[in-house]
Amino acid sequence: MIRKEILEDFIIRNATPDDAIQMEYVQKQCYPSLHESALMNRNHFINHIKIFPEGQIVIEMDGIIIGSASSMRSNFPNHDPTYLEITDNLWITNTHVPEGDWMYGIDIGVLPEYRGMGFSRELYLARQEIGKKLGLKGQLIAGMTLGYGRVKNRMTIEEYCYALEIKKFTDPTITPQMKAGFRWIRPLYNHIDDPQAGFACVLMYLPVDDNYRIEKTR
Repeated sequence: MIRKEILEDFIIRNATPDDAIQMEYVQKQCYPSLHESALMNRNHFINHIKIFPEGQIVIEMDGIIIGSASSMRSNFPNHDPTYLEITDNLWITNTHVPEGDWMYGIDIGVLPEYRGMGFSRELYLARQEIGKKLGLKGQLIAGMTLGYGRVKNRMTIEEYCYALEIKKFTDPTITPQMKAGFRWIRPLYNHIDDPQAGFACVLMYLPVDDNYRIEKTR
């Protein structure tokens, strides 16, 4: 479990059921174009805390939740499930693997007015710290290609992902995640119901051991 002060006025800690309503609010503010079926609500968050308390994290200031991150334990996927499939329709009851080798990040969000202050990076670092304590290989995430909406009239999502891979473009989600240390594995097309992201994500990993490698695939 984790609890510590960051940036003087903020506390990063494991979530409790009392945080669930505010976590729901953060989710709605962070993903306005995400289909309702893929938005987690307070009951989902409460279930995550019950199943895997170590993997649910919030950042608060004076009792106000300004950021949160949800995760589960998983083995490396041997196929490309959709977001709803890998999260058990957001509940994680049947897809959390108690002895899994990886911490699979299923959600991370910081309220818009607090972005640019390094809070997402703090959430990733906290996950990494917890992963080390649990003896995991590291983190897996499916980063949403939220910058695609700016160029969707002039290229396909496949072309956009390739441009990101070769760093021709920057993306408001993928680029900061890669700057935080995440490594590209492959795009996940038709992964999540968000037209702004072209319904796509990029599967990435952050290993505990810097020497650990997963082959990049297209």
